[in-house]
Amino acid sequence: MLAPNVTTVPVCTEIVREMAPLVASALDTSEFCIARPPWRSDVEWISPKSIEGYRKFQSVFDRLGMADHVAGYLDLDHAVRLYAGFLVIRSECAEANFHQDWEKTNNEAFTLITPVTDNAAGFGLIYRKLNGEIGEYDYRMGEAIIFGDNFSHSTKPGRSAAPVILLSFTFGTDKMEHWEKIFRTAGYQSKLVCRPDGEFLWLD
Repeated sequence: MLAPNVTTVPVCTEIVREMAPLVASALDTSEFCIARPPWRSDVEWISPKSIEGYRKFQSVFDRLGMADHVAGYLDLDHAVRLYAGFLVIRSECAEANFHQDWEKTNNEAFTLITPVTDNAAGFGLIYRKLNGEIGEYDYRMGEAIIFGDNFSHSTKPGRSAAPVILLSFTFGTDKMEHWEKIFRTAGYQSKLVCRPDGEFLWLD
């Protein structure tokens, strides 16, 4: 992809699709919350705010084996830690919003995104390449994109006839010495986050 700290990996489609029923029925507001960021998009972020809800995402993360793809790059005591899981739903994006999820963490934290629904093609990411050009990445069933520090990207502007559902995880080191830098991102994405040491943190 000619961009820093990004790769694509295969994922089991059947496991990923286990998350689809979560948005097909009324959410239990004691377990999950919906965030609607003020972007030029109709995006909604669904994330757990209970330990039971978090464990639904943890189960999928573990069975997908995603930790294996980053463990060799992390400063670990024992194992890769899942900080939070999300379902991201959107059907339109009017304007690009380039940003970096992680900065100056020394790649101790990563983001993963993979489609849950089949209609994600053509509504993926645009990103800045090392040569200054803008690249495009289309989400594909059975494939996830993982990225760390300094990966500048945005939702590709466009519209889908039906909402696109994506599964996203943030995860990384289990050492608390890196938490201050990781928290700059992880601390503002959901109501509940698991710290590197395994302790849960509820946020306003």
